[in-house]
Amino acid sequence: MVKYSVPASILLSQSLVAASLYDSYVSLSFELIGFPTFAGEFPSPNAFSHNLMQNLADLQGSGVVVRVGGNSGDRAIYDSTLTTATASACPNADPGAWQCIGKSFFESYGGFPAGTRYSHQFNVGAYNSSGWATLKSTVPLACKALEGQLEFWEVGNEPDLYIGSRRPSTYNAADYAAEWVNTTQHFESYLKTACPSLGGSIKYIAPSLSSPGAKLKINAIFPDEGSAATSKISQVSVHNYMNGATSPGVTLQNTLMSHTAVVNSITNHVNYAKTSTISAEYIIGEHNSLYGGGASGLSDVFGAALWAMEFSLYAASTGVIKRIHFHQSVGSPYAAWVPSGTLNTNAPYYGKLAASTFLAHSSTIEVKTLALNKDADKDSGYAAYVNGELRRVAVLNLRQYNSGSGTRPSQNYTVQVGAGTSWTSQRLTAAGATDKSGVTFNGFSYDANSNGLAQRVASQESGKVYRADSNGNINFSVQNTEAIVLVKN
Repeated sequence: MVKYSVPASILLSQSLVAASLYDSYVSLSFELIGFPTFAGEFPSPNAFSHNLMQNLADLQGSGVVVRVGGNSGDRAIYDSTLTTATASACPNADPGAWQCIGKSFFESYGGFPAGTRYSHQFNVGAYNSSGWATLKSTVPLACKALEGQLEFWEVGNEPDLYIGSRRPSTYNAADYAAEWVNTTQHFESYLKTACPSLGGSIKYIAPSLSSPGAKLKINAIFPDEGSAATSKISQVSVHNYMNGATSPGVTLQNTLMSHTAVVNSITNHVNYAKTSTISAEYIIGEHNSLYGGGASGLSDVFGAALWAMEFSLYAASTGVIKRIHFHQSVGSPYAAWVPSGTLNTNAPYYGKLAASTFLAHSSTIEVKTLALNKDADKDSGYAAYVNGELRRVAVLNLRQYNSGSGTRPSQNYTVQVGAGTSWTSQRLTAAGATDKSGVTFNGFSYDANSNGLAQRVASQESGKVYRADSNGNINFSVQNTEAIVLVKN
């Protein structure tokens, strides 16, 4: 059968990797202040976003899990007089507030397709009278909007970045733990009054640190495993970005289109998971290519689509990271689509389609990395098993090719899959790594001209069938800057 290399999870105790992946492995995170633009408001959802979300859900076999929060979640002050969902100033609530939300904000939780599950983040950054008033006012609105579609609650975002900014330079883990416990106690009292049906089974994700290298550490924030402070934390959430949008030395090939870079980034999480004192499984609750919203020419091009696929598959192969949430922000280069104005499906969306296809019904599969015996940094392979049977293969050729730069090379691959078996291929492709348009998956586009629905592109290959030889080998080629998913028939 398929040869595979051992992912980083083998270094961990079996207790960390025994449980299966969560469903909807490829999920999303939305910056709170922009969420209504992406989702629309019930009963008038954003149809373009609705279709794009449904595509992901259909491929994965379950609704996308949507985390609503981020920096703006820790900046949002409630203004009861606001006639719009959001605004950039809150003179009637707090003259010093950066952003505010109104009552209609919570109608956006009805905008995405049925089956979508949500988390809502409450503001801890504003640990003052405005913040407390916001918590008291918004808990009833949030819980009533989320009844029947709630995944978990979140309290605070990246508290390690409060240090020296929203808190003094002496702010430490014990300070944040005290704030988190105090806030959750108030939250729970409001929740049980407003939504008794949700008050009996409260689930949090925490502590939502900015990275495994954050100044605050999980084992220092919550040192007592199983304590009252952590017993309701169902998912340990830490964030991840490959680098900064303006950081020197960041390139498409070496930062995003690199198996080695992805392995290094994810291995930090795998190792960090071992340090957690919380009896809960590990997710990457917010991540994308480059922090700061991404960079044009890097985060919004086809090379970033390949990165999105590569990151998803390798994260799943660890067995430790149970789900990932790609962060979305209106107008950011790393966003999967443009939800308003001139609508557009950005290149990274297609990487999520390919990853969703390979990781379909993720709670039922086991993912392993393939040993392709090629360039360890540029040739990346994965196998997905269901009940021990090989069902899917994915191969990424991460050598950067830019359209118009001469003849496009390709690589030939041989994978052992079982004698005589038949496999249907689906390619993730575009003209080149730096292209922002013309991307297809399995010969289909999902652009604004079809309102995000699948549209066949006649010039592109779709559903080509490969058959293994008598030795069980399947042979295929993948162009530089291209990926393929093979599904057993």
